[in-house]
Amino acid sequence: MDTSNAYAKKLYVALFASSITAQAFATEPASVPVGNLALTPTVDVTTGYTDNLFDAVSDEKSTWSSTVRPSVNIQGTKGGLTAGVNASLEHGVYYSSRADDYTDKAASAYATLELDSRKKLELLAEYMKLHDARSDSGSGDALSTDQISKASRYTVKNMGATFVYGTAQSAGQIIIKGLISDKEYDNFRQFTASKDRQTKSVSSTFFYRVAPKTRMLIEGRYKDIDYDLGTVTLDSDITKVLVGVEWDATAKTSGLAKLGYARKDFDSDARDDFSGSSWEVGVTWAPRTYSTFDLSTRREAEESSGAADYIDTTSWALGWSHEWTDVVSSRVSYTMMNEDYVGDPSGTDDDTDTFMVGLSYDMRRWLTLGVDVAHESFDSNQLDANYDTNKVVFKVQGSL
Repeated sequence: MDTSNAYAKKLYVALFASSITAQAFATEPASVPVGNLALTPTVDVTTGYTDNLFDAVSDEKSTWSSTVRPSVNIQGTKGGLTAGVNASLEHGVYYSSRADDYTDKAASAYATLELDSRKKLELLAEYMKLHDARSDSGSGDALSTDQISKASRYTVKNMGATFVYGTAQSAGQIIIKGLISDKEYDNFRQFTASKDRQTKSVSSTFFYRVAPKTRMLIEGRYKDIDYDLGTVTLDSDITKVLVGVEWDATAKTSGLAKLGYARKDFDSDARDDFSGSSWEVGVTWAPRTYSTFDLSTRREAEESSGAADYIDTTSWALGWSHEWTDVVSSRVSYTMMNEDYVGDPSGTDDDTDTFMVGLSYDMRRWLTLGVDVAHESFDSNQLDANYDTNKVVFKVQGSL
């Protein structure tokens, strides 16, 4: 969450639910040949209602909203090289609060070079213009309606590379990743300039097969976070060492679990360093081919843009997806997240619970309809900060 923390922070509680819902809510897009390239356009349209747009404690603002998200991918392959470009645009309209309308844009270029049967190099470059929705009481980087008159906007630029030695079927495999990310806010600079930062990260993972369907792993990560303003004292280095296991033991059960130690060292002696356990776990159980349960949990020291040194974040999520027929499927999920604002003089500690139910209908190969209903409950130890939000979203996803 370090490249777009502000936007992702506000929506993190729904991330698990939306990502696994997409498994059921998906078309099978077709491509159009353009010379030696393949062009694949898609479009997503949503219309929804929320009874608390700004996550307010009282005097909630309700509104209907719509989003349109066209995207296009163009890709080509020659020999061992596959390269392509993605471009997307998302325009959102809030009919009872037009000041909160937004237009997000993203473009990326990628390439995968198969050096031989055991070595592969992947390259990625991204450019995104995104936004933070306004919030009265939400946590993270959101600014209140008293501070700003519309959504705050920012630009993210990423450049990354991944080198893979070995395959998933090999006795051993090494994956080395590097990423440079730059984030800079575009408006309301009196509030947002202190959030501008550059992040450099590198990781190395070694997999070793101990059984036909089980691999052990050891992973090391290093991240350097450097804020642009010299007056900001949040510059830090993060180091992680994780060990884990990846398994696909049966047709019914698969998963990936990483457990280890993390340390966050601040350049400033005035900040409290973090050291402690860290984990990332995801387990899938499919008692039937048409019915799947997912469990996910993680712990992370997230960036703080306020008085806190960092946000000690722990989350759990449980979901169930079921295909009732060849064209009708449903999704139920529950997500809970705890955020402890370490170093905050107010001692802020927040809990967010989200329950979601979704239904999708694959009307055609190229057309899927869906509806999601969600309830979010925010509970804080701070006075007059608790709120509840209900949302319903109708979706249309189309392609060629």
